[in-house]
Amino acid sequence: GSVTVYRCYRTEMELSILKDVDFRTNEAQPVPQEHSNIAIHSRMTGHQRAVTSLFFNLLEDQVVTTSIDKSVRFWNVDTGEMLKVFPDSSPALVAAFLPFNPSVFVAANANAVLRLVNVQNGLVVQKLKVESEVRALKFDDTGLFCLAGTKNGAIHVLETSDSNTLKFKFKNHLSRGAVTWITFVGSNSPDSNPCLLVNSCDSHITIIDCIYGPPQGVLTNLAVRQRVKVAHSLLPLRNCFSVYGGGFLISASEDRDIYICSLAKSANYKMHYLKHHNAPVLAVAVNALDTLIASADSLGNIVLWRRLDFSHTGEGRRDVAGW
Repeated sequence: GSVTVYRCYRTEMELSILKDVDFRTNEAQPVPQEHSNIAIHSRMTGHQRAVTSLFFNLLEDQVVTTSIDKSVRFWNVDTGEMLKVFPDSSPALVAAFLPFNPSVFVAANANAVLRLVNVQNGLVVQKLKVESEVRALKFDDTGLFCLAGTKNGAIHVLETSDSNTLKFKFKNHLSRGAVTWITFVGSNSPDSNPCLLVNSCDSHITIIDCIYGPPQGVLTNLAVRQRVKVAHSLLPLRNCFSVYGGGFLISASEDRDIYICSLAKSANYKMHYLKHHNAPVLAVAVNALDTLIASADSLGNIVLWRRLDFSHTGEGRRDVAGW
């Protein structure tokens, strides 16, 4: 039930990419020890049971965690101090801030209830009952639609009816296995749809097109574009998206490999693999600069993968998926 925040120091190549970026910060950055490129930034202890999800707030100075111990907790990133505790009646599985009102978060619990809670006073603004427990939550890039993946393999689409509440719009049944993670990928051209990358416990990741309109800007349908195989039948696996090239789906798997699949139209969804872990890989994440992958396995090991291909900067080498 503990959380550790690591500080990963940038390489010279990464710093060269950022040489013209003004970070507008006066904070002095600690100098790492010789030959060190990673350091523990803070530790957060307080949960009595396993942590089921975590995410940063908009300013990235707080971390929000959900846990089997029936609570949602807020933490200070720099000090590890626990700032707030929001109890629930059953295990808390996943949560997210409302995009247009970051003082309200939506949390899903094991009783198949979505609760909207005011961060400032702890009051429950709204409760929504779902047909089965929600295991994954993600808002689209308009901030108007919430995508909730359930234990029975469906995706419910909810619309923000105002800055404090959600209402059901429609649902699509996706698989026979539970949905464990949803990544939203925005459109990179007027000719392409935004899409979802969805892990489910039927040994597949589903790539789903988000269809908007009519009316314009309203999410009206979810259309399956492609299903790709990945070893996944039981564990709460997660995926992420790399913008490199034509875009890559990166997923955890139960067979200890990291699956990397090109989403470029000409790539035919060919799969590549990164091998290092000796246990099922549970989660993967990529940094904002798209130069670092972090992967974590069921034994508690975290592996960092640096990008080798910086060809978009005019330097570096080219490798499979750049890693």
